[in-house]
Amino acid sequence: MAAQRMSAREARANFSDLLGRVYCTKEPVIVEKKGRSFAVVINVEDYEWLVAEREKAWSVLRSVQERNAAENPDDVLREVTAEVEATRQEVYAEQQKSSPKRR
Repeated sequence: MAAQRMSAREARANFSDLLGRVYCTKEPVIVEKKGRSFAVVINVEDYEWLVAEREKAWSVLRSVQERNAAENPDDVLREVTAEVEATRQEVYAEQQKSSPKRR
């Protein structure tokens, strides 16, 4: 389901309703200003999940950096690039197997 959108003026005028909607439906609301996305109002559970996921990602990054601290950066980049390409090829092959044949 796509997130609902509302203008900043509408959000300001109906802030209590906006908070209630996000709380009850658990669906985010994108607030727009002059037609451009400006902010997103999300429920607390989603926010806490996002914060935890961000911390996990940074933790993994720090761990990888520590493991490779003594390695030559060019060698690490070469290895990572090769692994990324191999993974892309695997994903592509899986997609080709599962997609319907075109005639």
